[in-house]
Amino acid sequence: MMHHIWKLADENIQHRIMNAVLKENIFPEKMFFKEFDNYVELQYKGQALNVSYLRKSAMMRYVFNGEIHYIKGDNIVSIKTLEQLLEVLNNQFNTPISQRLTEELQSSRAGLALSYEHFNHRESMIQASLKFSRLPVTINFFTWLQHMKEDNGINDLSYSESLVIEGHPTHPLTKTKLPLTNEEIKLYAPEFEKTIALKVMLIHKQDSVATSMEEDDQYILNHVIPEYRYKLKAFLEPHHLELNDYRAILVHPWQYENVIPQQFVYWLEEHRLLTTPFEVEAKATLSFRTMALMNKPFHIKLPVDIQATSAIRTVSPVTTVDGPKLSYELQEMLNVYPQLKVAMEPYGIHAQTNEDIARQLACIVRYEPQTTTNGLTLVTGSLVNKNPVDNQVIVDSYLEWLGVGVTNKAIKQFISHYAETLIQPLIGYIQDYGIALEAHMQNTIVSLGPDFQMKFMVRDLGGSRIDLKTLTRQLPNVKITNKSLAAENIEAVIAKFQHAVIQNQISELIHHFSQYNNVNADELFAIVSEVIEQSIDTKKAHAQVLRQTLFGPKINVKALLRMRMEGKVKKYLTVDLDNPISNEV
Repeated sequence: MMHHIWKLADENIQHRIMNAVLKENIFPEKMFFKEFDNYVELQYKGQALNVSYLRKSAMMRYVFNGEIHYIKGDNIVSIKTLEQLLEVLNNQFNTPISQRLTEELQSSRAGLALSYEHFNHRESMIQASLKFSRLPVTINFFTWLQHMKEDNGINDLSYSESLVIEGHPTHPLTKTKLPLTNEEIKLYAPEFEKTIALKVMLIHKQDSVATSMEEDDQYILNHVIPEYRYKLKAFLEPHHLELNDYRAILVHPWQYENVIPQQFVYWLEEHRLLTTPFEVEAKATLSFRTMALMNKPFHIKLPVDIQATSAIRTVSPVTTVDGPKLSYELQEMLNVYPQLKVAMEPYGIHAQTNEDIARQLACIVRYEPQTTTNGLTLVTGSLVNKNPVDNQVIVDSYLEWLGVGVTNKAIKQFISHYAETLIQPLIGYIQDYGIALEAHMQNTIVSLGPDFQMKFMVRDLGGSRIDLKTLTRQLPNVKITNKSLAAENIEAVIAKFQHAVIQNQISELIHHFSQYNNVNADELFAIVSEVIEQSIDTKKAHAQVLRQTLFGPKINVKALLRMRMEGKVKKYLTVDLDNPISNEV
């Protein structure tokens, strides 16, 4: 790998760590933070760490520039590597970084460097192909992708999933994939666009729990892979086994090779679980463990016993039950707003064994996200990443494609349409049903068309938060198996919306736009504030608490690095920061 790419990735992770330390108050006693005109400094017992910054956005988001420096007396040392920074934090600044966290950060750096390298390769390949085609070399990304979609059959959504090169925009563990090797990362991470062959396995009915919206416990066989029905029957005949005694389940190839043989050795020996020679082609989505089946209208959420960012990406058995149940119960709700749809989950299945083992063999079937405009359908996380065609950030390419350019007026129009289309239905769901969908940039799909036309879809019901008191007023018989879906109170539901939409979607877009001259972030946040105010129906439930929470002086932000340092991945640690949309309530 070229040294300058590795250096770029290394510096990126260092900057993310420094930003997390400042934002999350990861300070030992007697450490002080000072901000100057163009640099910040941490001071501790006669020592300092400082780094220059280009700009600062809402919620303590810095764009750092160049190397971090360690200062003691007259001695100034430029920190060249992640390992140097971690050593200084550990030994000089009393900020303990465990060996495991060090390995996770190194994995993140490696993954980021691989992503950068592949992006550069894609850019070169596309530019070379444009020279031999009839398309102009300076073609706009949206124009190019529309052409590729129509003439070459490229799936625009799948392609956009591969363009989130920076991953989670602020998390130092953005590209952590342990214990994967670099070669395995290239095989399975979405940036590399590889076709992934999912394994078809058969699990005995007595050893599995299936939940279906349509009361079809053979949903995968009947709807997802019906072409394999007779092949599977023929495969079982020499073994004197009946297909009707089994249910089909899809398994990620890494899980198939590295986990299933160890965890289910006796089931395999006893024919309670069967391997088959059949596979289904898929592409990884941004969530890594969720697969978009090729030429089929389904996405499949699968367990992969790998740490991606902060968590091990298995599938909790209860989510395979609640996804279909909620999809069935909430069908009416999910069709209320034409501008925002929710991807329903018609089927889930998991192994019937203790929970720690069952989460390794499970899957959720989700309908493929579909929204229709005259433009392109993209995962919203891609909007703030560069594309390899015109080398612009994708949301800027969209404004250029509209013919309005990246101007102050166009940016305000975009933020207004985006906020209005996304926020109104999400607040409506909170007021009417007590449900906050986890509509962050990984879970949200947007179709962008001419004249700022937009439609959204949210995927993954498993990340929702529900106030059961509100929901049961609408659906008295609804039952929730997964306790993590049930919020303590309506404030926790609103906090989920605030984190996913205000902190993640809106702030990320405004952070990007605020780098341009004459663009005022406060004016953009004021547009969002007005949209929220207009979306809250005073006559409906929770209007006052929505205003108090969303417009209060402080905003509660997850302390992602501190959570990892303290081993609290499932239990949130948070910090209160100034709320960019606060006003009198």
